[in-house]
Amino acid sequence: MKPWHSVSARLTLTLLGLTLGSLIGLSLILDTALNKFFIQDAQEILQRQADILAAQAKLRGSNRALNQWVHLTAQQGRLQVVIFDSRNKIQMQAQGISSAGLVTIPANLIRQTLVGKKQQGHFWVATDLQYPWWLYSTTPIRQQANSPVFGVVYVAMPLRRPKQFAQQVKGLVMGMAIASATIATTAGLLLSRTLTNPLWRLHQQAQRLEAGDYNARSILKGKDELAVLSRLLDQMAAKLAQTLEALQAQETARRELVANISHDLRTPLASLRVGLEAVLDGVVSGEKAQQYLKRACRETDYLAHLVDQLLLLARADAGELKVRPQVVSLVAIAQECLSRMEPSATQAGLQLKLSSDFQPPQVLVDPELTGQVVLNLLDNAIKYAPKSEVIQLEILPSIQRDQQHYLPLQVQDWGQGMKPEVVELVTKRFYRGDGSRPRGGLGLGLAIAQHICQLQGGSLQISSQLEQGTVVTLFLPVASGYS
Repeated sequence: MKPWHSVSARLTLTLLGLTLGSLIGLSLILDTALNKFFIQDAQEILQRQADILAAQAKLRGSNRALNQWVHLTAQQGRLQVVIFDSRNKIQMQAQGISSAGLVTIPANLIRQTLVGKKQQGHFWVATDLQYPWWLYSTTPIRQQANSPVFGVVYVAMPLRRPKQFAQQVKGLVMGMAIASATIATTAGLLLSRTLTNPLWRLHQQAQRLEAGDYNARSILKGKDELAVLSRLLDQMAAKLAQTLEALQAQETARRELVANISHDLRTPLASLRVGLEAVLDGVVSGEKAQQYLKRACRETDYLAHLVDQLLLLARADAGELKVRPQVVSLVAIAQECLSRMEPSATQAGLQLKLSSDFQPPQVLVDPELTGQVVLNLLDNAIKYAPKSEVIQLEILPSIQRDQQHYLPLQVQDWGQGMKPEVVELVTKRFYRGDGSRPRGGLGLGLAIAQHICQLQGGSLQISSQLEQGTVVTLFLPVASGYS
């Protein structure tokens, strides 16, 4: 990035430009104002001196005393003083400026003053290179206000002197202004650094995020806008990292799903094909053919179950899994599920039992989806607890949570159980514990069960210990008025 493209450089150049522009403007304004002020002040001083000399001229009876007064005024004020009579003739004069000669006075100045009008202004002397411009003031001399004019007092000074005063004051003021501007510019540069340094850190973080480093953090401290932006960016980076991790996990799960489906479908399909071909070709007949056909039916049921699971998952992901709650008997749902799973349990050498020591209240659930959950739990227990001998389905007394009554339904086996870290993972999609592959399944049963429970306002709880079995408890909302 080029230097002038950076925010810091643009802020610095802008600040310097504004400072220089302000100093130039201040210089021009000061030059005009100070020159005007000191020239007017000098003009007023000249007019006062002329008026004082005119008053002295009419009061002094002796020309000697007046001459002394004229020389004293010229020396003290460093002025050129000339007194004219009524015929425009010089009566006396004094030069208080040692480096300047007597200046030729424009004739019309004295004539106009003899008429009775005071004159003031400035004129240019071409022959004087050191003091080319002069300020002057003239005053008529009268005995009384309305008496005839019998003389004129002329007082002048070089215009260079008030301009020098103006330049000195201007230099002092400009020096202070430059010092203040330098301090302000330095403070502005430091301020721009406090702004651009956090921006640079945010820029570096954004570059790292763009490169795929979602652990990049700027960690700016404070409560200003940049610190708030930094925290928002850090939160966004954390969410991106979590999302990426979830997507990676989902992609891994999808790959495993494809592999699992390929394996779980290939085996029953191959068994179906072999058995049906054997019957069709007449390789087997009679009772043995009946056994082959029964095995084909079981494989068909297994495939149908897999397809149902996948369809249920697809509907849940698409948001099309609609819950239609009804006031139903949980006992009726449990008995229906037991009757459907009885053949699988018998084949596995297991016994299914339903127990309830009281008359349970009605529940407000979707009977079809709730039945699917119970079937999944029973199917898991049959698959993963073959040595349990008994799988217990029990309805417990209702409990109250957050002003809502729930009816617990437990599915308990006495199989091999699970480790604590496995219990935390079994409700995740496509998760299958060690040793689950030989028994088939896609690892969706408990994930779907938990999702359906939450959709109905209930919950699912799993507790398990190695070699002691597993207990899965459904908490289903009790219908209003039945608690």
